[in-house]
Amino acid sequence: MFRALFSFTSLICISALAGCSQNTSEDSQNTKRINGIRATASAEQIAADCETALARAYSEFAALEAQTGEATVASVFGQYEKVSDALAPIGDVWHLRSVHPDADIRAAANACSEQQSDFFSQTDLSRPYYDRVAAIDISQLTEVERYMVVKTLADFRRNGVDKDEETRKKIRELQNEITAIGNEFDKNIREDVGSVTVPASELEGLPQDYIDSHPADDAGLVTITTDYPDLYPVMTYAKSDQLRKALRIKARSRGYPANKVLLAQLIAKRHDLADILGFESYAALSMDSQMIGSPDKAQAFLNSIGEALEGPVRDELAVMLARLKKDEPNATSVEVWQSAYIQNLLRLEDYALDAQEVRTYFQYDRVRDGIFKLTEDLFGVEIESWDTPTWHEDVETFQIKENGELLGRFYMDNHPRPFKYQHAAHWTLRTGIKDKQIPMSGLAQNFPKGLMEHSQVETFLHEFGHLLHNMFASTQQWSPIAGMSMERDFVEAPSQMLEEWIWDYETLSQFAVNQQGETIPEALVEKMARARHFGRATGTATQIYYANLSLNFYNRHPESFDLDTLMKELEARYAAYPHLPGTHFYANFGHLNGYSSNYYTYQWSLAIATDLFSRFEEGGLRNTDIASDYRRNVLQAAGSEPAEKFVAKFLGREFSTNAYIKSLQDSN
Repeated sequence: MFRALFSFTSLICISALAGCSQNTSEDSQNTKRINGIRATASAEQIAADCETALARAYSEFAALEAQTGEATVASVFGQYEKVSDALAPIGDVWHLRSVHPDADIRAAANACSEQQSDFFSQTDLSRPYYDRVAAIDISQLTEVERYMVVKTLADFRRNGVDKDEETRKKIRELQNEITAIGNEFDKNIREDVGSVTVPASELEGLPQDYIDSHPADDAGLVTITTDYPDLYPVMTYAKSDQLRKALRIKARSRGYPANKVLLAQLIAKRHDLADILGFESYAALSMDSQMIGSPDKAQAFLNSIGEALEGPVRDELAVMLARLKKDEPNATSVEVWQSAYIQNLLRLEDYALDAQEVRTYFQYDRVRDGIFKLTEDLFGVEIESWDTPTWHEDVETFQIKENGELLGRFYMDNHPRPFKYQHAAHWTLRTGIKDKQIPMSGLAQNFPKGLMEHSQVETFLHEFGHLLHNMFASTQQWSPIAGMSMERDFVEAPSQMLEEWIWDYETLSQFAVNQQGETIPEALVEKMARARHFGRATGTATQIYYANLSLNFYNRHPESFDLDTLMKELEARYAAYPHLPGTHFYANFGHLNGYSSNYYTYQWSLAIATDLFSRFEEGGLRNTDIASDYRRNVLQAAGSEPAEKFVAKFLGREFSTNAYIKSLQDSN
């Protein structure tokens, strides 16, 4: 129910939190909440604020449980808004625990997030609260209000509110244990940075700016970490097969062995929770409220993608192996640490596409400004700097306006540093609520400050798509249906669709400029487009493996399998490349906590995104009328109706996976 408004979801990209503002006159009861988060607060202040906010939230919730008289949307949901308001000042902890450079502050923020999770567990299981919602007469409500009430009641029952007091207590205990274990699992991934040390000669093939930024020590040795800006160039450009293999092993060993123990505990606790709630598996519980509906349907969807990939994967691997044999005549298969390197060679040789030339046109500042310009052109808004305190000098802050009116604000923490979140993700720091509070977002990414890979530009645009979704989904009056509160297996679709614009020359020509001031040539973009889909089949097969790992770890009894054994079985069945001995991917696959069984979401959302994009393909990528229609029908719908309905409104028909499956078969 309302927990979706607060709980953090790792790696994806999103988490829908309540507001988080400083207590100033701007946040008075009669004005919109617009201020920033507590970027400069001490650990002691975070702990004190947490205690104060939770005390107020418990008080407001007690008043809700004690209500008498007629139950209406205004009286029941209105009172819960006061609970949300009470928690507003500490909503930032979910983000600060992942990005703040101070360990004490990260620890204080994490402790506060766990206390909030316990509070949400109690509200989820409150019988008096459930009874108040159930007492609302829905016959006279608007369609949106009726949907909100019915959905809330379904969420209540799914969470176990109808169980006896002893069972509800056990549910709460399990939820708290799950939160604590998941937090430790994420922390281990975030803080376990591996490295390899090699002679400087091993950097042959890497871009000069990369070599310059990794000077050798007095012994002539260079240290390379598993952080993304170090890892990806090595996997793509380094001629040394030994270096690529060693770094891949380090990257796929993060969190191990501690996270093997924690993941086993996490899976077991979640299975116990599902069992108490009457579900066959945790996958069945977690998919019950999603578009997909059930593990069987998720498996069928993944199988349909896998079947469509069989021929394209076989063809790609044959081409890659033939190229590998030119350098290694005795090779019998392409290994995972060789894939990006071989694909880059083939793009250079078969498509005359030099990835190192491409990257010279993508300097971070210009990429950022280009993404802003695209947003302004498509949606008629303005993005400008926002002067506000931050937790690190690298953090950039901006605000979005429309016709001079403030729409939302956001933080971008886009460069790597120790102990920071290591992937790329979006956090909803505040959900926008009509006439009450503006939305606020935080991006945590790990890009170099100089030249970027084209794939990193794609990642940037993807995460910015989540940010825009949060900015525009602020038209609803009630927090349960505001922001990204729709089914979670839809939320990746808008960001995945937006990735298409980085292949559009008109878009790239506005910001892709090299150091000499030369705009990226159209002929080069055409080469990029021709080479775009080479590697797509094997890449998608990897995603299908990840999705099956996620699903199959959670769709059965935890005592029926061993993590390593099942991982290797699934890898052999679905992945494009053989298992790399010495690696334990599940230990650093953060989605096994955040998305649990539901990593299928990325492929499912991509199928939706492909269908949504069809309108832009037909009407033009710069068609502002279509963009306006998309913003109104899809982004602004928030959680006011089932996702399949607002998708159908935009498309003029029901959503289908056929376009995506056909694109996979035709891509080669």
